[in-house]
Amino acid sequence: MQPVSVIICARNEAANLERFLPQVLRQDYPAGLFEVIVVDDGSTDTSAAVLAALQQQYGHLRIITIPADTQKDLPGKKYALRAGIAAAQYERLLLTDADCQPASATWLRDMTAPEAAIVLGYGAYQTAPGLLNRFIRWETVHTCMQYAGYGRRGKAYMGVGRNLCYNKSLLAPLQQDAAFQETYRHTPSGDDDLLIAAIATHSRPALSLQPAAHTISLPQPGWRSWWHQKTRHVSTGKFYPAGVKRLLGVYGLSHGLFWLIGLLLLVLSLCMPPGAPFSFWRLDGCLATPDPFIIAVWIAFLLRIVLYWINAAVWYRGLAEKKLFLFYPIGDLGWALYNVILSPYILWKSKQAWK
Repeated sequence: MQPVSVIICARNEAANLERFLPQVLRQDYPAGLFEVIVVDDGSTDTSAAVLAALQQQYGHLRIITIPADTQKDLPGKKYALRAGIAAAQYERLLLTDADCQPASATWLRDMTAPEAAIVLGYGAYQTAPGLLNRFIRWETVHTCMQYAGYGRRGKAYMGVGRNLCYNKSLLAPLQQDAAFQETYRHTPSGDDDLLIAAIATHSRPALSLQPAAHTISLPQPGWRSWWHQKTRHVSTGKFYPAGVKRLLGVYGLSHGLFWLIGLLLLVLSLCMPPGAPFSFWRLDGCLATPDPFIIAVWIAFLLRIVLYWINAAVWYRGLAEKKLFLFYPIGDLGWALYNVILSPYILWKSKQAWK
């Protein structure tokens, strides 16, 4: 096992630090082989007191404090992340968030075990009642299916910053990359997608998706806070590698058209009178018989849903995501609407806030 620096950036997260940080500090990993660095990014709550108390109990906890009035040259949490990386004494870095808890005592061991210089993990969300929670978890699995699949094919374009491991030395060449620095400095997110897309060109990532290697985050409590989070995250999509961007765009477009055209044809077939275009019934003289073309459309529509549903079920089982199987078609349709509504943020709009 290699020495590891765990980095957590936090702003006004006193309650979450008190609740979750001890689980990170008590990981089943040899003493002296890991440190936990918490970057307190201008907190105005009791985070400083919570961290000070925890530091009395855990000698491997290190605290970096960024004053609230600091003038920053990076947006979002990137400034705090850079400070944490600079302070890390080990080559191996493992990133998570203050509102996350490791799924097991072996999380650190499992996320750093692969020999690859980049390890992509899975950041789950707590299960709670309600439509929003189910869609958040549905979309989280769907995103994982994409970035994990692209990573396996050597086209890595993102990971999730709440569960991500990479070697510190991979970042050095980026300091000399003017194009990357220009983009990175002017986007609100990017610490877990633009960064991975840049460093993965030299090192193919490994995957550590077993349930023991997950982190579990607190989901957004309401639609407004979730929407604010998503508009910030998707704003970096326009800076992905051109090839990946085309593939993701074609997938998103075909997905939306499938639901739009498929549902339109199905509704028309049921509403149009016999003999009319797209009616389920065609007229053979005075006899109304089912139209083979419309039947074929129905079969193709349902077949696509079933095949994608089966594939999603494999991922739900592998990621130990429960109570999503029956929700799959609702989530799939919701994702089509979600893409249309979010398209302005994907294409041009960008928010600079973190918390």
